[in-house]
Amino acid sequence: MLIKKIKEAARLSPLSIVSIPASLLFFGLLCQFTLAQGTRTAMSYREQNNRTVQPTAPGPATVQIQLHQSIPMPRPGSLPRTLPPGAVQTSRPYTCLLVDEHGQSISPAPSAVVRGEGQTFLLGADCLYMAAGNLPQPELGGTLILKSFPKPAFSQTPKTQGALTIPVHEFVNLLYCPLRHSVFVLDKSGDIFEFDPVKQSWAILRANLPSGGSPDPEYIDFCLSPSAKQTSLNQLNLLDPERNQIWKLTLGKSGNISPIAKKSFAEVMPWRVRKGDPSVAESIALSYDSLFYVLRNFGQSGQLGLIRPQTEMTVQQGRLPIKGIGPIRPTRMVSQPGLPLYIVERENNRVLAVNKNNGQAVPFLFGANSNLRGLTPDNQGFWIIDGNKLFYRKVIEPDNLVQAAKPPTRSIDPRLKRLHLPIVGINLPRHAGVYPGARRLYRYGVHEGMDFFDGYGGARVYMGTPAVAAGDGIVVRADADFKDMNLPTFNRVMSDCAREHRTSDKNEDLFRGCQVWIDHGDHLVTRYAHLNKINGKIKVGQTVKHGDLIGFVGVSGTGQNLPGRAKYPHLHFEIWLDGKYLGYGLTPAETVGIFENIFGTK
Repeated sequence: MLIKKIKEAARLSPLSIVSIPASLLFFGLLCQFTLAQGTRTAMSYREQNNRTVQPTAPGPATVQIQLHQSIPMPRPGSLPRTLPPGAVQTSRPYTCLLVDEHGQSISPAPSAVVRGEGQTFLLGADCLYMAAGNLPQPELGGTLILKSFPKPAFSQTPKTQGALTIPVHEFVNLLYCPLRHSVFVLDKSGDIFEFDPVKQSWAILRANLPSGGSPDPEYIDFCLSPSAKQTSLNQLNLLDPERNQIWKLTLGKSGNISPIAKKSFAEVMPWRVRKGDPSVAESIALSYDSLFYVLRNFGQSGQLGLIRPQTEMTVQQGRLPIKGIGPIRPTRMVSQPGLPLYIVERENNRVLAVNKNNGQAVPFLFGANSNLRGLTPDNQGFWIIDGNKLFYRKVIEPDNLVQAAKPPTRSIDPRLKRLHLPIVGINLPRHAGVYPGARRLYRYGVHEGMDFFDGYGGARVYMGTPAVAAGDGIVVRADADFKDMNLPTFNRVMSDCAREHRTSDKNEDLFRGCQVWIDHGDHLVTRYAHLNKINGKIKVGQTVKHGDLIGFVGVSGTGQNLPGRAKYPHLHFEIWLDGKYLGYGLTPAETVGIFENIFGTK
């Protein structure tokens, strides 16, 4: 059951990557950053010789790891940016404007970008963009014209032209697959879609299904790698922190892929991980370059996990501390074989380039009003999305470490500054699975709010815990005479979800149970759901102040009210801004970041 799954996950304390014997460690390898001489032009990893590094730590056996040397990384400081001799400056250097075929700024603004075989693709929450030409030379800047391809239509009527048999649940990430010459797009329910750039058509690569276990998998990032004894990137890897697993899917050059994903290592649920067990719990990003690099959040963000496949079901693991920078707030990680790991810190307006061998990081700062999302690297640096623009930074021109040590916190919408948490004394959860945007695979839907269970610290949450208004406003919904679903209705609703591979708006409202909605003005609304009952004095049209009692925590709408099931009471709290739930179009880590900016961290 969903509530049990979330309850168990919410009790997680931050997990640390375990230590392993020195003879198995493959991370304390020394590869110093060097300063390129002369023209200070960055060399590619691929232009340097590979080397074998053998750990010197004592032990019964040693492990030889084949590594690449790093792109020469500079000492912290800034260099002047100049145009090539004879070049004519026609636009802003190091800036690329993103426009549609009519020359207008694209909407929605993209969240991710990838390049493959000379083409550039960008991703919105409900569409894919394909560039009509190449990215400009960074020194010159320019404009990139994008053609928009909306998310595929949904119809369960056989052979409906242009429609797929499952709906898209909000795009979240993409990658380019050279083997199939196509783009893979992951949505928030874990379904994977494929876009053919030649035919300009959509297909279902893999539909996600409940695992039958607890909890269901949650794929939050993916990457390509070669399978065993192969050199081509014929394996799709799915990062699943909920079940503590990296799932493997074998790809062919065309056609459907098996819906059955294989495990990378023996399954141990996150809350049962012990020393020596592989762990990707609380991870937010995955990259591959002869081994897997795993980026963690929630107190472990100062380190990278290293996972090296050994056999079909065994791995080597270790840690790579990020050096040269203080605490970080990661939201994405992007890399390619032979290039540094680029860590985006959206809330810190900063990007870090991290040496894969020794963890040394150098920073790249952006303005306080930036909206840093995905990036695409090359041998000289990287392009990064900032709203409707791409900005380029050279890897040999980082910013000063002193300035980067205290980056400006990203500005938030002033309307959100009015809000407070809806339970007195409660803190934000430390688990992304209870935040908006998390999958709810049991009903083939996406979570649109935050769940507050008992055990978060600072406040108890039990049946009847008071829920209070998060800010001043007017009550626009109050379920005074609420009647919950009975067993036949609950079963019918669940059958609807399974048949349609989605949660319809009508059924979503039933799952929320007893509710109160408050309109705070300026297109800002908060919703309080799963209530046991509302405050009897609350009426529609009534003005409330922050902290006013509006109802009491319960289990309504969850199925837990049915005979023999009443347990795990919690408050489901939604924030809606401009008609979208807060978290729409964001990755899990980006959603956590904006909630931390609003409500603080403790």
